[in-house]
Amino acid sequence: MNKLLLYIQDRFGSIVVKCILVGLGVLLFMLERYRHAALIDLASMTYYIVLSLITIIVWHVVEYIRYRPYYASLEEALSNDGPLEAIYIVQDEIKREQQLMKQLLINQQRKYKSQLQELERKREIQHHFTLQWVHQMKTPLSVIDLHLQHVDEQLKHGAALSLAEQAQLYRSMHEEADKLHNGLELMLNSARLEKLELDLHVRPVELHSVVRDVVNRYKKLFIQHSIFPKLTGEATAATDHKWFAFIINQLLSNAIKFSKLKEGTKSLYITIKQQGDETSVTIKDEGIGIDSSDIKRVFDPFFTGKNGRISGESTGMGLYLAKQVCLRLGHTLTVSSKEQEGAAFTLTIKESGIHRLQER
Repeated sequence: MNKLLLYIQDRFGSIVVKCILVGLGVLLFMLERYRHAALIDLASMTYYIVLSLITIIVWHVVEYIRYRPYYASLEEALSNDGPLEAIYIVQDEIKREQQLMKQLLINQQRKYKSQLQELERKREIQHHFTLQWVHQMKTPLSVIDLHLQHVDEQLKHGAALSLAEQAQLYRSMHEEADKLHNGLELMLNSARLEKLELDLHVRPVELHSVVRDVVNRYKKLFIQHSIFPKLTGEATAATDHKWFAFIINQLLSNAIKFSKLKEGTKSLYITIKQQGDETSVTIKDEGIGIDSSDIKRVFDPFFTGKNGRISGESTGMGLYLAKQVCLRLGHTLTVSSKEQEGAAFTLTIKESGIHRLQER
């Protein structure tokens, strides 16, 4: 970078204008000399020209000396290999506009870095979840494979399975198939979450009907683990049918997971209330509950907690994704729990909070 050439190019118009002004001054001298030759001599005109040109030259030499460090820092910043940090190399701003421009670039750089960090965080979460999901999906596949090997061995030896063995095999494979189905659904919804607005249809939804459908999906697990769901209340609220069902599915799945670890019969209370523009759906189980030290972190990604590690089935992503969907829909999701007394999750829908879409 030729600093002198750059300086002259930037101020070429200014230099030309100043020279034109000097020329106009000379022209005025000549006109006055033509009108009053005795009053204006050539020495005065020459003195004016020389003084003006020296003043212009000295001014620009001083300005160039002031700008040299600034040009040098710009040159260093342009050749720097770290583009995100290059703006901090630029120093010695002379004019206010240069200072404002640098501050603008710094602000943009900070926002850019913040967005990069957020994207990197999301990528890490998705990558870690994918690895964890793949590992967890191997378990039901392994169980199904073992069952199939057992049946294959029985058939090779000409032994038929008894009705009790067939029923047990059916229940076990059905349970493992449900785990695979739920795991695939969780992964697909995780992938869709970033573009949720493209897959969103907000309309009045009969919440009790959706809850009842999700409960029916888990009917066999409820029976198997002696859990008795009780649905109370009805309400219609503006939300997305599919994503609301996803949230309820995660909450019910979580309730079953921690209720089946407790012996005996358990109840699962699902209460729907509507007051004014606020509708709430509370799912309260009688399972092992959540440890008091874990309750603030249940919506964090990959957090399973002490009781989650006991079950061995938690990915730590179900409640995190449910919370993220709620945030995007304008709903709220809260939790309260006492260890060994169960947990209660409350989904609250406010008409004023929902992100409505214009019907086209």
